[in-house]
Amino acid sequence: MLVARLVPILLCLAVPAFAKGPPHALPEWPCDTPFAGPLEPGMLWPGATAQPEDAWHENLAARHLVDFLTASENSPAMGTQEIEDFTAKNGPVSEATALLVVSGMAERGNVLRRVLLKGIKEQIIRSHVLADVVAHDTADLAAAQQQDSPAARQKAAEIETARRQNLVALDDADDTAERLCHRLVYDEAKLRRLAAALKAHTR
Repeated sequence: MLVARLVPILLCLAVPAFAKGPPHALPEWPCDTPFAGPLEPGMLWPGATAQPEDAWHENLAARHLVDFLTASENSPAMGTQEIEDFTAKNGPVSEATALLVVSGMAERGNVLRRVLLKGIKEQIIRSHVLADVVAHDTADLAAAQQQDSPAARQKAAEIETARRQNLVALDDADDTAERLCHRLVYDEAKLRRLAAALKAHTR
């Protein structure tokens, strides 16, 4: 009885794996969101313009906030709390300082953005190479299976093993690209949220 109840649950859990389909070469842009170019301050704070590069380094308050808000280990909630704690202690952030912070957030965000975009590109290239290899494996396997001899059967088994490994690697390239795409979206959403929190605490 317990087994009968578990079967539908296990089938439901397996749906995502079935729905994914067979491994394949990635498209030119595999992310669900449109291609992501460089971040601009105005994307985070409408109307904000880029400040001189690294200008935020010279402002102690701006540097502190940029360092905390853009740190990968700090969540959006932690960043929002830091803004609230900072302004509770020091008063509202001046608009000039806030714009430096937003500019610094965009600069720092673009550093990670470039890393993510490079990683996505590497997975796209990897997937196309692996897809070609799998196609050759498939053709070689078909040819070996048409021959009826111990040597041909041994060769077919070896090709099949290599093909299976290459399919796993191809699937891994897809999964890795998907994770990088999610991180790209998360980071931009995080910076937008924190810029909005900063704006709410700016005089």
